[in-house]
Amino acid sequence: MDELEFRRRIYADPDTTDPAVLKAAENDPEKRTFRDQMRRMNNELKQAAKMPVPDDLAHKLIWQQATNDFVQQRKKHRWYTALAASVALMVGIISTLWFVQRPANIETQALAHVVHMEKELPHSAVAVDIAQINAKLASFGGHLASSIGDVEVVNFCHLETIRSLHLILNTDQGKMSVFVIPQDKAGDLPNRFGNSQFEGTGFGLQKASVLVVGAKGANLLPLTEKVKKSIQFSA
Repeated sequence: MDELEFRRRIYADPDTTDPAVLKAAENDPEKRTFRDQMRRMNNELKQAAKMPVPDDLAHKLIWQQATNDFVQQRKKHRWYTALAASVALMVGIISTLWFVQRPANIETQALAHVVHMEKELPHSAVAVDIAQINAKLASFGGHLASSIGDVEVVNFCHLETIRSLHLILNTDQGKMSVFVIPQDKAGDLPNRFGNSQFEGTGFGLQKASVLVVGAKGANLLPLTEKVKKSIQFSA
């Protein structure tokens, strides 16, 4: 019996009593050693198979599987939570940047500011001169080349978070306000806006945006034209 056939029969049944297999093993020490090794391994497997199974093995296996599932779910939950937190953080950052760059309805902020305009009016009747105005306009890179009228107040103010310059003027149409706003913060301003008390117009200059606000029904055009011609900016 050749080597291949002998091994095939031993693999199939290490304890075979087939005379041909027994004779081949008796005549060849290597075949006999191989048969003995396979028989020992077969006996060990039989002994292992006879080990008693614990009564609670099924419960332990179920518990282990449930524990593994729970751990996996916790890992997924932490991942989803981390992702949600990251998304929330990103949305918060973007919202904050947008808020800082341009508050919603900056013209509405200007109208609200004008409603409380009386708080800014001075006790003195002395008009503000061009030098005082230019000293503050300089922070925007601009200056008045000529008078825009009887300026009663010139103060820095904040429209939400945007630092702006607020001028209050006495005009034939009553008191009017001019807001000078950094152009990169103002965004697109509406041509016309208003509420039940005031109305205004917005426009852009070289390096700033401007809002002109007056009483409801007032003619804003004369002051608007003066501002456009008078406020100039350095190159």
